[in-house]
Amino acid sequence: MLSRVASHLYWMSRYLERAENMARILDVTQSIAMLDPSADAGGAMTPIVITETQTEFAATGLAPTYENVVAFLAWDRQHPSSIRNCLEATRENARAVRGSITSEMWENINDTWIALQDLARTTDPRLTGNAFFEWVKERSHLFRGITLATARRDQPYHFVRLGTFIERADNTARILNVKYAQQDPEDFRERPDQEGDYYRLSAVLRSVSALEAYRDTYRDMIDGRRVAELMIFDAKLPRSLRFCFEETSRVLEDLPAHTGRIPRRQAAELKARLRYGTIDEVFEVGLKRYLADFLLDVYELGDAVNAAYMELH
Repeated sequence: MLSRVASHLYWMSRYLERAENMARILDVTQSIAMLDPSADAGGAMTPIVITETQTEFAATGLAPTYENVVAFLAWDRQHPSSIRNCLEATRENARAVRGSITSEMWENINDTWIALQDLARTTDPRLTGNAFFEWVKERSHLFRGITLATARRDQPYHFVRLGTFIERADNTARILNVKYAQQDPEDFRERPDQEGDYYRLSAVLRSVSALEAYRDTYRDMIDGRRVAELMIFDAKLPRSLRFCFEETSRVLEDLPAHTGRIPRRQAAELKARLRYGTIDEVFEVGLKRYLADFLLDVYELGDAVNAAYMELH
């Protein structure tokens, strides 16, 4: 496959997954804010912190309110990873490779972009709420269902899946940081949760569609340590870090081996760490440090994938 085609397919998938996960981050932050608006004066900035866009947001000159943060991360035309720009980038990448995806896949992406333009004309960016976030998630889910139902299992399909799981792993680590991004690691060691944590942790689990999975696995009160264990190490949860890298490694095995030795090795190493790691080891180094190191590894894997398959050789 031509490297430019692989690149368009890969980034089409990554941008769509990024839009969905931005919606998830904003949704869970909104849910936490509604539970106790006065609990944390800096809580509105949490999505900015975990998406590492402090400089970009500061450049807008906007006050650090939840409404302004949502408007920036959902609709801002100058922010490359806003939901609006991610969906536009998804469509542009899909348009460039219409011959490599099914007509149903293209129609879903194009219809999503047209509907988004209609929403933009009727929505006050500062009042964007749960209904919009749910719509973004549903459009992403629909695309993945259409892809599974219509795409031939060849290289284009593999690059779409690769983009999905690398982006999802990155964003699950960020979402796990929603509650703890500005918290001292010592506060997250074994201890009874403070009053109200149950509801905040429930919001985090709902953001990755894992509340039922938590109840099925632990059948106990929601505990911060177990939430981290589920989202990092659970082999059956579609948004856990382990699940994402089981799938990433599997996809890379199906791509040409002669150029992909380095990303295959990196993905296999990450998969092994997640497969055989324990939550005790995570807390020995601290959750925030563990997640920061993981995000760096994901970034390096993305660079390796780009070098192996998307640069001209």
